[in-house]
Amino acid sequence: MIGSSMAMVELYKTISRVAPTDATVLIEGETGTGKEMIARMIHHHSKRANAAFQPVDCASIAPSLLESELFGAVKGAYTGADRDRTGVFEAANHGTVFLDEIGEVDPGFQTKLLRFLQERTVRPLGSSRTHEVDVRVISATNRDISKMVEEKKFREDLYYRLNAIPLRLPPLRARRRHSAAGALLSGSTTSATG
Repeated sequence: MIGSSMAMVELYKTISRVAPTDATVLIEGETGTGKEMIARMIHHHSKRANAAFQPVDCASIAPSLLESELFGAVKGAYTGADRDRTGVFEAANHGTVFLDEIGEVDPGFQTKLLRFLQERTVRPLGSSRTHEVDVRVISATNRDISKMVEEKKFREDLYYRLNAIPLRLPPLRARRRHSAAGALLSGSTTSATG
């Protein structure tokens, strides 16, 4: 991570306090600010560090496929399902699932995601059986989710479940500007991006 501004120092402190817990985390920030890197830092400093870290780019998966991607599917559940498929939540059991661009999740799927966060059970598509999984969920977005909640584009109850611990990443330009200002004030010649 680059940046040594006060905002970044506070962010590092928060990460060190949050990492050992199982709390869900919502990372907000502009594209390219290192949201997945922060998620990986949290995972690697948690008690789940020896288990899987599974990133999922919600924006790049068609809404019709996201359910099978996360929950899995049994053979014949849909056209082309020629074998049982393990979902990301099950594959990451005892580890961490990183849901990137959570603001892009289809409103119809938000209810299923909320149910998972409440019950921690998965039922693969086409299956009648559910089973428990133990995963930590970290999500990220470059959108203003609270505004989306106000506009009824994102479920309020899901937002509060995901946002147990909010982390806001400063944009890169702010990290450099604040770091440079601090270096000038202290008379330091260190790099503004370090």
